[in-house]
Amino acid sequence: MIQVYKLTKRHLDGAKSGDARLDQIKIFSTCIGHGVGTIDFSEKVLEIDEAEFEQILHHGGEYLKFKLGNLSKYFEIEIFPEHAIKLLPQLIECPFREILMGLQQGYLVLRKDFE
Repeated sequence: MIQVYKLTKRHLDGAKSGDARLDQIKIFSTCIGHGVGTIDFSEKVLEIDEAEFEQILHHGGEYLKFKLGNLSKYFEIEIFPEHAIKLLPQLIECPFREILMGLQQGYLVLRKDFE
């Protein structure tokens, strides 16, 4: 099972510098560790079964296969809005596509569950 988490609140929301790029770097640098010590608040927004995820990969383009295919290697990947822009044209119709279409800021985390 693949779990999709979406950032819902940032611990730095009240400490904006006015420079969006700098703020994004600060947020990312405090959350490095792939779930270890993460202080942002994410909620699970979708679960994708293995068969559906394989269909997404199979029907996707080169970038999609690279980006999402790394889930098998690293068991967790982040998707930022700039990734979503590249993924959307290569993605089949599915609930995950709807989630990506709504990603204007923040990020998603895909985690592979071993249960």
